[in-house]
Amino acid sequence: MAPPTSPILVRVVGPATEDVSLGDVVLGALGLTGAITVAAVALGIVLGGLFILYRRRNPHNHFNGESGDEMSLKLG
Repeated sequence: MAPPTSPILVRVVGPATEDVSLGDVVLGALGLTGAITVAAVALGIVLGGLFILYRRRNPHNHFNGESGDEMSLKLG
C-alpha cells in the first residue's frame, strides 16, 4: 500500500508591481513643488495687478503730499 500523498498547493499571485526608486520620489516632490510655485506666482501677479489698479484709481496717500483729511484744489 502506498503512503497517502499530500496535495500540491499553487498560489497565483498578481503581476509584479513597479519598483519606486528614490529618483521617482524626488521627481514627484519637485513636480508638486513646481505646481505650488506656479500657483503662488500667478496669485502674486493677480494681486499685484489689483493693488496697482486700486492705487491708480485712488492715489491719495502721504507720499504724494495729500493726507486723508486734506483736499487738493489741483489749481496748477
